[in-house]
Amino acid sequence: MGMLAGGVDLCPAAVTAGTMGVIKARRANIRKNSHQQSPRIFSMQRQEQVQILKERDGWFYIVSDEGQCGWISSSLVQIVKPPAIEPEIKVFSDNLTPGQTHFINGLMARMRAELVTPEPRQFEFLISRITGTVKGHGPVVVGSKSALKSNPWLLVLRSPFSRKIYQREHASELGPGTVDLLLYQHLLKVLLDMQELMVAEIKENPGNWSVTTPAATAVEALLVLKRENGDQVALSGFRENDFPIFNDSMILEIHGFSPFSIKATISANVTDFNQFDLPDPYLSDGNRSTAALAHDFFGFSY
Repeated sequence: MGMLAGGVDLCPAAVTAGTMGVIKARRANIRKNSHQQSPRIFSMQRQEQVQILKERDGWFYIVSDEGQCGWISSSLVQIVKPPAIEPEIKVFSDNLTPGQTHFINGLMARMRAELVTPEPRQFEFLISRITGTVKGHGPVVVGSKSALKSNPWLLVLRSPFSRKIYQREHASELGPGTVDLLLYQHLLKVLLDMQELMVAEIKENPGNWSVTTPAATAVEALLVLKRENGDQVALSGFRENDFPIFNDSMILEIHGFSPFSIKATISANVTDFNQFDLPDPYLSDGNRSTAALAHDFFGFSY
């Protein structure tokens, strides 16, 4: 890689990891700015690797293996897709029969395939009769027993939740107290897929699951977001025209407080189904309401 007139644009010492690519032209010019008339600052050869830090109007801002930065036409770069990584999923169940265990093992293989991403992730998956607990694991989600007692089976997909990551990734135009659950739409889709597969299994083999209620209502599913301190929020949803939609109520289990549920509303200034406004965090007398705990969980100021 040669240095050309104008010098070399060196990248900052700390660079955020970006998408990987390789040069696909025999020789590619890297320029000072994102247009053909901009001075070239160095060049690269076919098959050399670059990290793509940002994109603008058909140009990539890249960093080379030697730490040199500049702009290159996107037509000269082949994106390298990172390898897909299956997540680690810890499974908790309570007194399953061999036939039930065989089905759940197949269900887990399907779930891992649907949750592959370039980044390693960890989840917990729980399956149990509706008792409020899974033996040896404590509460599934406190409060679920009374709310869901008419359904004999419960599926729970529990995902780690970070307020810092959530605040960084949700749409910047959302105001305080607006929850953007679009970030978890794919998790809801996978959970609903698992629910539908289990309902189909119960319809085909009702005796294997000891179900007396209609199979269509025999399985309840919850997506649980859990923070490092143990606080968690449980969400449910449904599918409409193959689009996963969250229900507008959530169960909160916050350290030091009894579990409670709140009902959110679709934001007036958005069109997406999965963006909600949390209830007012203050009571009429100025004291904090229970909804303030939901604001605290998601990290919103008010």
